[in-house]
Amino acid sequence: METWKWIALAVMVALAAALALSVRGPEGEITPVPTMIELRDPFVATDVTFAHGDITLAGTLTLPHGEGPHPALVLVSGTGPQDRDSAIPEVVPGYRPFKWIAEHLSARGIAVLRFDDRGVGASTGDFASATTADFALDAEAAITYLVSRPDIDPGHVGLLGHSEGAMVVAMVAARNKNVAFAVSMAGVSVDGYETIIRQVELITLAGGLDAEQAAEAGREQRAVLDLVRGRDWEALEARLAEINRKQIAALPPEQQEALGDPEQLVQAMVAQQMASFRSDWYRYFLDYDPGEDWAQVTIPVLAIFAELDVQVDPEQNTAAFERAMAQAGNEDFTVVVLSGANHLFQPAVTGGPWEYPTLPQEFVPMFLPTLTGWLLERVDVAEGGG
Repeated sequence: METWKWIALAVMVALAAALALSVRGPEGEITPVPTMIELRDPFVATDVTFAHGDITLAGTLTLPHGEGPHPALVLVSGTGPQDRDSAIPEVVPGYRPFKWIAEHLSARGIAVLRFDDRGVGASTGDFASATTADFALDAEAAITYLVSRPDIDPGHVGLLGHSEGAMVVAMVAARNKNVAFAVSMAGVSVDGYETIIRQVELITLAGGLDAEQAAEAGREQRAVLDLVRGRDWEALEARLAEINRKQIAALPPEQQEALGDPEQLVQAMVAQQMASFRSDWYRYFLDYDPGEDWAQVTIPVLAIFAELDVQVDPEQNTAAFERAMAQAGNEDFTVVVLSGANHLFQPAVTGGPWEYPTLPQEFVPMFLPTLTGWLLERVDVAEGGG
């Protein structure tokens, strides 16, 4: 997709959602990242289901060999309907991060449960009507399922969430005593309102525009979000139509011609945008501040950010996360910023979303070793469990 289309999309819909590496602990000290953990025996993958009210969630549990009990990790996906592998084939064919994480960790002694979002794949329920709070209930059902299994160590069950999934992790870790450790992967630590505005600014910059244009895009987005917060739907619809017309008019003549009837396109775009902005999910996301939940979390936490992330600004969110940890009095948290990585933790150039399909379908080299090393310092791997 051309850069201008990504910028327009960001402004209108927002969240349609040996490297130079530093690890900072509670005192801000710099410590080395563990090297690649020695590979253990293979794992066993089993399809499982578990219930949450009248919803059945289906997933895959990868277990190390041996009777256990094994430490375990539940994986929570980010924004949008995703299967258990957290695949986004319409955006990045071949990208299957949760499968990669699960198989890597289970080959090293840690059980991993990943599951289809409600209403996706083999899971029942309605995704479209759910909010982040509903996804948190689904994650808690996964925790409850794991601690009930005799082959899982109930004292060493944790959560890992990517992007919006990290918001779920904050929410659940703050209230559920069965969560023993938490991993935030490109996670948000400020409210959705500030996240979206900063996201628009960064995407604009990554698209090659200057700081003044990025600031203007941010102001325009703020005006839109203020109308959403105020539930002024009539004014919002008029504002969106105005912005869309302006953006279409700014396109080269050949691109305008290719779009067809501009007014018909404007009306279609506005209808789609209004449906998004008026959804329960979007309005909940705008106001929810995961920093308030992180400020109640005292279990071990690993927060991994990506240097080139334009969807979750590492600078904005590392600062907010560290403030929350200080408020919680958490003495075992680690913040990692992975150099050269985008929001999907691919090796990137600008970090812009338009790059995602063109980049290697793999993590930056230090992502899996960093995650694995941190976990194995905090859980006991069962003898014979890998």
